[in-house]
Order: sequence, then C-alpha cells, then structure tokens
Amino acid sequence: MNKIKRSIKLLKAAFAVLFREKKLLLFPMIASTLALVVALFFLVPVVFYPTGDPVFSAAHWRALGDTFLQDASQKHHVPGSPVVVGKSGFALVVTSHWWVTPLFAALYFISMFIATFSNVAFYHEIMQALNGNAVSIRRGFRVAAARWRAVLLWSLFAGLVGYIINAIEQRVGFLGKIIMSFIGMAWSVACIFIIPTLVRDTETTNPVKLLRQSAGTLKRTWGELVVGFVGLELVFGLIFLTIFLGVGAVVVMGGYGHIHLPRVLGLWLMLAGIAGVVLALVVMSWISNLVNQVYRCALYIYATEGVVPESFDQELLDSAWKVK
Repeated sequence: MNKIKRSIKLLKAAFAVLFREKKLLLFPMIASTLALVVALFFLVPVVFYPTGDPVFSAAHWRALGDTFLQDASQKHHVPGSPVVVGKSGFALVVTSHWWVTPLFAALYFISMFIATFSNVAFYHEIMQALNGNAVSIRRGFRVAAARWRAVLLWSLFAGLVGYIINAIEQRVGFLGKIIMSFIGMAWSVACIFIIPTLVRDTETTNPVKLLRQSAGTLKRTWGELVVGFVGLELVFGLIFLTIFLGVGAVVVMGGYGHIHLPRVLGLWLMLAGIAGVVLALVVMSWISNLVNQVYRCALYIYATEGVVPESFDQELLDSAWKVK
C-alpha cells in the first residue's frame, strides 16, 4: 500500500511538471509529425510503383503485394537471396528490385535518427522544467542540433545492434529465440538513460562510452528504477481497469437489455463503449509514456547530481530511491 501511495505521489509530481510546462506536450506531436513525413518520403515511391493499374484500384495494390511481399509459409527461401523476414511470417523480397533494401534500410536508420534527435530535444526541456526553467521548443531542438554527431552515431549503433539481435532471433530455434529475447531485453534496459546521457554529456560522441555511462547510472539506481516504473504502471493499470470495468458494465447492461433501451441504441452503445475503451487505452499509454519520461529525467538528475528536481521533494525522493 505504501508503494502505491508513493507511486501516486510520483505521478502527481510528474503531472505537476507537465501541467506547469504544457509546451512539453508538443514534443511528442512534433516527433510523430517528423516520423510521418520521413515515412511518407520513403514509402511514396513504393506506393506509386508502376504496375499498369490505377493507383487507387484493388488491382494495383494486389500487384504491389505480388511484387514486394510473399507469404513466407508458402514460398521457399532461396539460399543467398536478399530476403528480409518479419515476425508476422511475411517476407520482403528484393531479388528483382535492388533498390528496396537500401530504401527500407535508409527509412529504418533515418527513423532512428529522427526519434533520437527529437527525444534529445524533449529530454533537455524536461530537465529544464525540472530545474525550474521555462520550456522552449526552439532551444530544445537547437541543443539536439548541436549534438547531431553523437545522435547520428548512436542511431547507427543502436539501429545496427537492434537489427543484428532481430536477425539472429529470426534464424535460431525456440531456445535461441528465448535467449535472444533476454539479450534484447538487457539491451533495452541498458539504454534506459542513454537520452539523458546524450543531453548532459556534451563532449562524448562515442556510442559505446555513452552506453557505459547509461549502464553505470542504471547500476546505481536499478532497484529504485524498477520499483518506480512498476509502481507508475500499476497506477495506470488500475485507472484503466476502472475505466474498462465501468464502461464494460454499462455496455453489457445496455446491450443485453438490463437497461431498457431500443435494440439499435443498445448496439450503438456497445460500439461506442468498445471505441471508448480503445481510445482510453491509447490515451493512457500516451500519458504513461510522458510521465515515465519525466520520472526518468528526475531520477537521472537526482542520481547523477544529487539535486532534488522541481515539483519533487527530498522526502519523496529518499523514500523512492537512494543515490548509491
């Protein structure tokens, strides 16, 4: 119970930062817009690939599927052929189209760069807010631009490691997949503080050194970090469960006649309820992500500098984690 109360206090502290500096909410929107623009830039040539049929016709899309996709369960892989197999069981065939592999590789790495670049700007301004300063979108992206070499090298390094882990996982057996899943999890955990490290360390561009610093901070705060994240997720889980059960009860009662409503209205009520639950899940996930990023920055500041971030208090920090 004390952990839940502590998590609620952490949640309130993080919300206080977001409510005070509402410009922080714009950073994820800007990042999503940039990612969409990049994706469209690379995917448009594929969508408008000449098939001999109108672009908006079903025949055009079937031809695209026949050209670039094949069911991996029905077609055999030819040894030595450049085929990228996804977890969904579909393979992207590039034997006849040499430009597909470079296209999607560029999309992958540029998307990594855009995401990292945007997060560096976002985390810098979160830290500014935690230090009691006003948030500036321009300043955040200016700082990210000043760190472009480190961002680029980290994006290439992280993208390559992620690709290698995924490629190995696709080629090993069941036991190998489990082992690679643990390796992938360990890699993700080691990278938890990589963005704050990119923000604070203005000199280092070597991605391996940055990873070591992130892992070092993680080592000092491991137990407290897990407790904090699990506690916050538990609070959000309870909130979503309450919404789900409340909406579900109303939908079931309306749909099955416990509430006297016309059948059509009951059907619409059920559809609205399902849509509401899905929307609540999306919104809760978005808010949870924002709160976790504020919490991560607050923990990083306190762990590396011993400074109590804005909106948090010494007692709460000391009860939630200790600087080792």
